[in-house]
Amino acid sequence: MLQRPTVIISRCREGGEAARLEDALARLCTARGWDVQVVPDLYHLPADSPLRLELAGLGLAVPVACSMHPRPAAQLLRDCGLEAEVVVDLRTCADAREALDALALPGVAGAGAVRELPAAGGERWYPVIDRGRCAGCRACLQFCLFGVYELDADGQVLVVRPDNCKPGCPACSRICPEGAIIFPLCDEPAIAGAPGTLMQPDPAARRMYYVRSGRPCPVCGGVATAGDAPQEGAPACAECGRALPDATEPSQVHDEIDALIDMLDGLAGGGAR
Repeated sequence: MLQRPTVIISRCREGGEAARLEDALARLCTARGWDVQVVPDLYHLPADSPLRLELAGLGLAVPVACSMHPRPAAQLLRDCGLEAEVVVDLRTCADAREALDALALPGVAGAGAVRELPAAGGERWYPVIDRGRCAGCRACLQFCLFGVYELDADGQVLVVRPDNCKPGCPACSRICPEGAIIFPLCDEPAIAGAPGTLMQPDPAARRMYYVRSGRPCPVCGGVATAGDAPQEGAPACAECGRALPDATEPSQVHDEIDALIDMLDGLAGGGAR
């Protein structure tokens, strides 16, 4: 017998109205002949949860409905060994019917079944790496002080200790030059992976990276420190934000050059006489 198509609904931890929407969507999906796997919030699913193996066992691309932006949801599903055929953010749907239409499910003969897959685990905060954007620069690895990241045997950066991350801190996302690091619970849309947005390092974030990592700036060659921030309006390196000498103030070298020119002018003038 052919296996029925499956929809994954990732439970929102908030419950309440979100849970009612999820349950209504599950009923509509089964009425169209699709099986439904209701799982705990994919973001809060523990790394060692046996449920990850169960999901990987589906072995196919699946539609997913969750209270999360599509980009981090798709990556979290990949981390469980699945591909997302389509991701519907339930927060953007007025009701279950709109969510069903967004899933674009064709009808299948017969009725599907709902299976709730519980898993233990508390609320978490950690970075999700969008592998489609990660360029392997290792800036996050050099920047993080808490041992969240490590390299695998192939030199790829992995989130190996997610629970070492400090709740509420998305700093590594701010310094990622590719916008590949997502914190789904962050209030800032670009950091949370909202569609049409992409986090890019601004001058303050670049300076934060160089100060914390201690790496020399490839532009000015200096090493930024916490105490060398420029005064407002003062010259600074465009890359690392390190305060630079004011070119308008004469330096000792400039003074010596000026004195040498004056001397040469004097000699030239004396010769002419």
